Amino acid sequence: EKMKVLLILKEHQIEIDGTLVCPLNQQEIANQVPCGKLKANQLINELIEDGYVEMMRLKGRYIITEKGFELLKKMSLEA
Repeated sequence: EKMKVLLILKEHQIEIDGTLVCPLNQQEIANQVPCGKLKANQLINELIEDGYVEMMRLKGRYIITEKGFELLKKMSLEA
């Protein structure tokens, strides 16, 4: 499920001031997984703790880190 959240963040990125960010909020991410909002929050926090995602100061804006993109690249090669 964590990987699914990472893929959702990647698929919904938009560019703001030269930075790729995901504008979805936790409920919107939960609807895509699908799971509950609390579960989505937990998965996002795990991705942040693992260094795959960063949260911008603006609430609900997520940025995939270089480490996160490397993981996505590995997954697409293995898939």
